[in-house]
Amino acid sequence: MQRNLPFIFGAVFVVLLLVANTMFIVRQTEQAIVLRFGEYVRVINPPGTNEPGLYFKMPFVDSVVSYDRRNIGLTLEGQPIVASDQEQLRVDAIVRWQITDPRRFYQSALTEDGGASRLETFTEAAMRRALGGATSNDIISGRRAQLMQNIEADLNASAATELGVRVVDVRIRQADLPDATRERVYERMRSERAQVAGRLRAEGEREAAIIRATAQQESERLRGEGDAERARIFAQAYGRDPEFAAFYRSMRAYDYALEDGTPIVVAPDSDFFRYMQRRTGNR
Repeated sequence: MQRNLPFIFGAVFVVLLLVANTMFIVRQTEQAIVLRFGEYVRVINPPGTNEPGLYFKMPFVDSVVSYDRRNIGLTLEGQPIVASDQEQLRVDAIVRWQITDPRRFYQSALTEDGGASRLETFTEAAMRRALGGATSNDIISGRRAQLMQNIEADLNASAATELGVRVVDVRIRQADLPDATRERVYERMRSERAQVAGRLRAEGEREAAIIRATAQQESERLRGEGDAERARIFAQAYGRDPEFAAFYRSMRAYDYALEDGTPIVVAPDSDFFRYMQRRTGNR
């Protein structure tokens, strides 16, 4: 019996080795491709399916390569970009991507690190195409959201076909000017903003002048209409009561000729008393 122990242990080891090379587990967060002598056989649990679990393969003949099904992050730091106004920028960007075609990804990149390296090259080219056609002001603040969408669309049109991936999101995290040119660019930006402010101020003053002139014209028109109406009423009153009209005209003359607080001495035989006596019936 003891002489057979080595054979028993050897058989158990062979069985365990066969089992280990026959069964494999694909987790929920993974996708796997099965290769036979390095050639593609099948894919398990790709995006859009739900097939995790225990699987079997040909021992010593088939091999399994696993990739992440989740979004993968790629960070690019300090990318040199020359904007359309010939200003040099240092741009940091983040790319979120997912392997959607594991067979093509394996054929193009083999590993996730290899795919990330190739995607980084694609991203650098896409950033130069998109940001190279924009001004430094647009990259720093003005049109950054639209530029990020352009980079994402460019990557999905190029990297998706060649690498079998989908770019989920592109974010320009930071865009800085080199120290040597930062103050000069900021001064130019301040000058441009001052020009815009001056133009808006001039337009506002012109609009205000038009409004004041219009208001003055309307005021003159209303004043003229009031004077005409007053003259009409006075003429009508003069026709009805000439004596009252003459008295009113005299009073208006005093009103215009004398300042406020000027003392007036009225003689007993003045027109004022004579008129008031006639109006009240006193002689």
